[in-house]
Amino acid sequence: MKKTGFYLLGVLLVLICIWTIGTGFRKETTAFVDDYSLNDDHSIMTIHTGVGSSIGYIRKVVISQNEEGEIKIDFISAFGGLNGSIAAQNAYEIPLNENSRSISIYQGDNYQSILIKNPDSGEWTPQFIR
Repeated sequence: MKKTGFYLLGVLLVLICIWTIGTGFRKETTAFVDDYSLNDDHSIMTIHTGVGSSIGYIRKVVISQNEEGEIKIDFISAFGGLNGSIAAQNAYEIPLNENSRSISIYQGDNYQSILIKNPDSGEWTPQFIR
């Protein structure tokens, strides 16, 4: 009987660990950019983020840029379960180059453009920022 209890406890602990760590690899689909700023030479943009739902935090961003200069950002949830905040942050640096022309964030089933660079002035114009 004691062995069965230990096995059940072990299985329960493993499931809790999987839940706590596993949720930290989900894409956060309700994330938004609240504010942004550029460094002096416009090579790095710092974005400040939040989550649109009542639960969840962001711990990481995955950035990719295609040949056309569109930067796509995926937000990754924090560890600790649905409302876990382990390793959570709200500010991230996005490297920019001369080809960067727009920034889009993942919103469930597609990417939504949030910032577009004016090719003449080089200024970034918000499209969808809270």
